[in-house]
Amino acid sequence: MQVAPGVITFLSLLIVINLSAQSQPLERISTGEQSYHRGVYEIVLNASLVEANPYYDIDLKVTFTRPDGSEVTVNGFYDGGISYLARAYCDTEGEWQWQSASNNPGLDNQQGKFTVLPSDFRGKLRINPDDPYQFAYDNGDWFLHIGDTGYRYVVPTEPHWKEYIDQAAEMGATKVRTWFAMSRGDIDELLMPNGRDLSLFVWKEIEHRLRTAQDNHPHTIFQLMPHAEDTEMIRRYRKGDKASRMIARYAQARWSAFPNIQWAMTNDRKIVADTVASISGREVYYQTIRQMGQDYHDREPWGTLITNHQARFTGYDFAQEPWSDLITLESLDEVAGALILEYREKAEQPAVMDEDRYELYRPPVYPRYFFRRLMWASLFSGGHATYGGLNTYDPYLGPEVQGPDKNLLLRYQPHEGRDKGVTGYFDANRAGILFQGGHDFRHIRHFFEESGLTLVGMQPDDALVGGDPLRYKCMRNERDYLVYLANPSGNTPQSDYPQGEVPGATIDLPKGEYSVQWFDPDTGTWVYAENVNGSSQLSLTAPAEGDWVLWLRKLD
Repeated sequence: MQVAPGVITFLSLLIVINLSAQSQPLERISTGEQSYHRGVYEIVLNASLVEANPYYDIDLKVTFTRPDGSEVTVNGFYDGGISYLARAYCDTEGEWQWQSASNNPGLDNQQGKFTVLPSDFRGKLRINPDDPYQFAYDNGDWFLHIGDTGYRYVVPTEPHWKEYIDQAAEMGATKVRTWFAMSRGDIDELLMPNGRDLSLFVWKEIEHRLRTAQDNHPHTIFQLMPHAEDTEMIRRYRKGDKASRMIARYAQARWSAFPNIQWAMTNDRKIVADTVASISGREVYYQTIRQMGQDYHDREPWGTLITNHQARFTGYDFAQEPWSDLITLESLDEVAGALILEYREKAEQPAVMDEDRYELYRPPVYPRYFFRRLMWASLFSGGHATYGGLNTYDPYLGPEVQGPDKNLLLRYQPHEGRDKGVTGYFDANRAGILFQGGHDFRHIRHFFEESGLTLVGMQPDDALVGGDPLRYKCMRNERDYLVYLANPSGNTPQSDYPQGEVPGATIDLPKGEYSVQWFDPDTGTWVYAENVNGSSQLSLTAPAEGDWVLWLRKLD
């Protein structure tokens, strides 16, 4: 019997559930009788005799019942051959049960149970329950957002993806922006040549790279952009195009249970009102994104965060939409944090400056200073920021260098094409392509680890230090006062550098005794000063020239 492309014929009923219990907590995707708290449990089912398109004609839903009796229903998804999978994010310890429902007899009315054991996994990214402007892992730990842009990390043709993620984590990044576009913004390669069925090789390679990152860098969150910058495919979504909608639906079914992801549905599109008669370029209608967001929200079983990214200087139009969990912004030279502060007033959601300058696109003159200034200023505005290094929206074209002397040899290879795609951050610096723009992000992490501070519950208060946010940024609560002294050489962020003068700050403090500690954001070193008494015009001088972070803690 001949079968048309995209149609599968199954000759027997077979259900496969791996019964080998996972004994190592480091295994984050489990099958069989046991799983782990804040990990993923996977059910594998095989279908019976059908002649149908596995993506569009066969429906599989699995209902998971937690130990407390609450239920979550998820979409299953086709995984090739005769296999269908369904996944649960194990957010509760104890015994779970599951039952399937399908229009395929082999997938229908199957059931089982498994036990979720304790683990030390941090889990999915959430809105911090104690501060709607901050993030937290599911275990309650504060999430320090240090973003990086690695658009092509999951693209199968990128050769240096392992070096990229290893060195991004070493650099200090805790979030990576990545899209599903194989070519420049287009997602056609997600589909087979018939433009309808999914290219499983591509989808499985995306998963391989997400799982590799989860295994090796479990605290790194990926912001996935399924529709990337494919304007035509985005527009087709609203028109009911089955392939466009399948891409979003399948991505959620496959990865919503993963602890290390969030959703940014599209990237860098210009949103226009639905009353505009015709659109062109990167323009998409408001209602298109609104419908996409609502669909994501309605399908989302595990509370994975959802946002959208739009064109530079256009803000964020969806802050009041019920599906929007965080505000994603793109602007330029936001080293005073003005746009973050503006959106904190518009909605109680985390505000993320996800695109500003890149080292190689709209580059600053002094990238190391610019990007650490952007990161500290964003954090002390009560928001979050993202770095961009290489032109990761274009494919890597550089020469392949193999062997143990790779890093040494890179220094002597021509740069043509190697400023594109994803590759190791430190490799690119050694090769003279990047210029240390992210070198000081590790120090930010060390500051919070060594101080024991978080920004949860703290408020931005630049007026406390004179109201000049290009020079002084302040976050505070009733006990702790944090001030970033940017000490710029001028008023032009793109070309500013830390001037060779010792900065000082005048701060209004309530009466009381305060400890004084200075942190050098360029070296990651601390300088301890004598305690001071609070006053309305307390003046403090940094230990040396450059930019500094001041930490004042009230002792009584």
